[in-house]
Amino acid sequence: MILRHDRTRSYGGTPEVRRIVAAVSISEFVEWAGAAAVLPLMPVYLRHHGSSVALVGFTMAAFFAAAVLVQYPLGRLSDRIGRKKVQIGGLIVYAVASILFGLIVSPVGAFVFRALQGAGGGVVDVANAATVGEVVPEQYRGRAFGALFGSRTVGMAIGPFFGGLFGLGGMEWMFFAAAACALFAAVPIKLFVPSGSRHAGVTIPAKRTPLWRNNSALGAIVAFLAGGFLIGMYETCWSLLLNLRGAQTWEIGLSWTLFAFPFAVMSMPAGWLVDRLDRRYLTYIAMAGSAAFAALYPFLHSVALLVALGAVEAITVAIGQPAESSQLSQSVAPYDVGRAQGAASSAQTASTAVAATASGALFGIDPRIPFLLVSAAMFVAIGVIALLWRTVPGRGPILALLTSEVHGDRTGATADSAAGAAVGVGVGMGMRGEGTPVTVPLETVPLEGAGGSIPRFEQMR
Repeated sequence: MILRHDRTRSYGGTPEVRRIVAAVSISEFVEWAGAAAVLPLMPVYLRHHGSSVALVGFTMAAFFAAAVLVQYPLGRLSDRIGRKKVQIGGLIVYAVASILFGLIVSPVGAFVFRALQGAGGGVVDVANAATVGEVVPEQYRGRAFGALFGSRTVGMAIGPFFGGLFGLGGMEWMFFAAAACALFAAVPIKLFVPSGSRHAGVTIPAKRTPLWRNNSALGAIVAFLAGGFLIGMYETCWSLLLNLRGAQTWEIGLSWTLFAFPFAVMSMPAGWLVDRLDRRYLTYIAMAGSAAFAALYPFLHSVALLVALGAVEAITVAIGQPAESSQLSQSVAPYDVGRAQGAASSAQTASTAVAATASGALFGIDPRIPFLLVSAAMFVAIGVIALLWRTVPGRGPILALLTSEVHGDRTGATADSAAGAAVGVGVGMGMRGEGTPVTVPLETVPLEGAGGSIPRFEQMR
């Protein structure tokens, strides 16, 4: 059986796909280098400018709360109008908010501008991840997500170092630098990410299966949700914990850098593992490791030990992020990647906002409470995901279906099942509800976005 696709809708072969991934990764690096420069000292900076501990939590949470409001609708919109407009628009919003943050210093202004930063940065993250999930063949997707997240963490490694060097007195200039980085990050997107939607001409069902009825996607969303609790707690409490233990501002900045560098180094090896091993078990291992570290940190009193263990934890996180993102993008049709990524990111940012808001007040009561609560939530989430994924494969069926036909290895795959896999209707993905496949003409499906065209499999093997 020969599966055909319309080459006019492809991105011109493997080199073009690599250029798109490189452009998105470079953009991610530049954006986060600027954003991370202000992040480690922001809670302390807010305290020095009149915010209470509780208000620090609310301000940090405003970033994520604003992102929740825009990520799902704009992720879904990017499926229709293309990723580029959403990416560039989000970067501009982030830049403007950062400039205002540097000009106006007040608790209320900080709250508003942090929210605008969240709205801009949130939609960029969704569109970047959706771009990778859409264009990269399934058997290389782990490494592509590794490159994306690794680029982000290299930026996160560089930014806090300079933020710590400039200290609290130079924070205003760090906000201006963050704005400049956001604008520079738009350049590779403008030059190399295609405009418009890839799915013009594809028959998209008017009524799509809800994501909550897709066990594979739902499990990934729960993993994103649990990760949000962890992120929100660290956003508010990590710097406060180090400050409580007597750390200097440069040591706080260094702790973020030493977390980011091991993550960046491990990103490509972790992606390689994701492309070859069961994504479910990699997700469980990564989440369990993070939960254990979170439970341990508040009982340590040595700044050096806290910083060192944070660097070790980065290794487990580097494995979990590409595993979860690869599983999510493999769970839906190519024309639904933005919607799925928007839903997962909204869940993550919502839980991050809740955790960041509550953690400040809980830390004021007892520094151990937020760490222990988040650790418990992570272990509960592992159990929930294991139930959802108990019948879900940890390796995508699309690759197996297509390559079995290429090599003449007849394993019972039919044209209908291959077409269903190509458009992501849930073959082997633990779908619940109606079992009616969506009919999409194979000639118009950009199969490389759903796992690679057969010619591309042959080229990249």
